[in-house]
This record gives sequence, C-alpha cells and structure tokens, in this order.
Amino acid sequence: MKSLFKSPIVILVNGLFPTSPAPLEILENAGTVICTDGSINKLERLDLIPHIIIGDLDSKDIDIEFKGLIVRDTNQYNTDLEKALGWAVMNNVKRLTILGATGLREDMTLANHYILFDYYDKIEIKMITDYHTISCHKGKQSFHSSPGKNISLFVKDYDTTVSTINLKYSLNKSLLDPSSRAISNESLTDNFEVDSSGPILVFKDHLES
Repeated sequence: MKSLFKSPIVILVNGLFPTSPAPLEILENAGTVICTDGSINKLERLDLIPHIIIGDLDSKDIDIEFKGLIVRDTNQYNTDLEKALGWAVMNNVKRLTILGATGLREDMTLANHYILFDYYDKIEIKMITDYHTISCHKGKQSFHSSPGKNISLFVKDYDTTVSTINLKYSLNKSLLDPSSRAISNESLTDNFEVDSSGPILVFKDHLES
C-alpha cells in the first residue's frame, strides 16, 4: 500500500460535489483519490484523475478512460462508501478524508453519517462537507476551532455520558440520547474538548466560514 499510494488519501462519494474552499482544497491536494463508482464522472469536470474506483460499477460513465486500479464489489448489502472503507482498512490505511458524502439524497446522507459509527475505531476518518468537518470518536478528544464556531454533537446509543470543555453550553457527565438536544453549541476558544462514554459524532464549522 505505502509504495503504491500516497497520503493524504481521499474517498470521493457520489453525493453533492463539494463547492466550498475547504473540501476542494483537500481534493486538489490529495495524494490518492478513491472514487466510489459514479463519483468519477464528477471528478473529471475538474480535470482530476482518480487513482482507484471502488463499487459495483453500475454508475461509471463508460466513455471515461481510466487506467488506475478498479476494485469491483457487487455486494448489494453494503454501500459503495462501506466498500471503500472496508478496502482501506484491509490495506492498512491509517487515516483518510471523505468528501461528497452528503446532499442529493437525504437517506444516503443519514446512512453515511451512521457509517462513521461503524468505522471510527478501525480507521481515523474526517468527513468534510461544504459547511462542516464531521468526525466520530469515543472517549476524550480535543478539537481545533475558533471562538463563535458552531458545534453540534450526536450520540449513537441511549444514556451516553458526555462532558465538554470550552463550549458555551457546557456538558458535565450529562446523559444524552440520540436526539437534537446537543446541536448548535458554540466554541469559546481556539480549542474544545469532548469526552464521551460511547460513540459520538462531532460537527464543527469550517474555520474560514
């Protein structure tokens, strides 16, 4: 893996193609771009060539010439993002960024967020949208931010204990259930901390927004 593909590694999903500076900069500076099936059709518009295509290949434009690695996986029980993440874990990838995982279909957006719960303990992942950086963790984690930035938290399991530092609405071993209770918080400083007894999604605004 190390001799064939370079970091940083990006998975481009076939959702809403990014338009804001944060995700586009990540895409343009990627060392390796993994496209999930039909997302290669969108990447070509920027004159960028992916290194790997993973999926059942039912959405790839047959007119696009591709000479990289094709990983065909016809398992209909996994989404193309799950296939790409499974391939990355199998090939000992330690960290990657997911782009294009939201928009277009609300059901797939929600599914892609849930997928982070399934892989957070196997590989370091950041999901970058036009508006947020989304990550998943368990235990204590520190985040870079800036004062006034929007922070939202979503837990996976009921009765999850969550504590925070440097957020406007502080949590102190508070019991959270899967709900909207912990959205629209606010960073007070350049860093904040979240300590969770169970898997938790952390949404934070891009610094330049």
